[in-house]
Amino acid sequence: MMKKVAFLSATVAMLILSGCSSKEPAIDATANVNGTSVGTNGAGSNAVIAPVTNANANDSANAGANGVNGSDGQLVSILFDYDKFDIRADMQDAMTKNALLVKSKSIKLEGNCDEFGSDEYNFALGLKRANAVKSALVNSGVNADAISMSSLGESNPVCLEKTQECWAKNRRVDFKLP
Repeated sequence: MMKKVAFLSATVAMLILSGCSSKEPAIDATANVNGTSVGTNGAGSNAVIAPVTNANANDSANAGANGVNGSDGQLVSILFDYDKFDIRADMQDAMTKNALLVKSKSIKLEGNCDEFGSDEYNFALGLKRANAVKSALVNSGVNADAISMSSLGESNPVCLEKTQECWAKNRRVDFKLP
């Protein structure tokens, strides 16, 4: 019995201590972007770009992670900031539109992450993102019993490029109608 408790304690400690690094992702600045060669930052090393802020994420947010803009009555993916699971201010209109569209329907929320962090951390973060969207939907009057959630972690990217804009599209919650 004591061995089980010790093993369980060690496992919980490892899960708590494993997580997303606080280091910002490095981008290969020598990679071709749209067929144009990009130089390095002068020191011959890879450039490091800060996480996407709400201001420069608006363009990708308005287009939606799935290319759906929501203007024709379709559901829009909700985008998140790096290593966060709170719904951004620029996603509030999309949340309101989505809530109106799913008010009397069953919906599945799929939480997604970028490629940074361990698998366990990303699955947990994806579930936290899905739960945040579920809470917002329930607060908007959607029946909680009609909402199911899952986390796909980093396993379902919509963009594979090594850019901030691409990673921002992968930090999302998708709405799926059964």
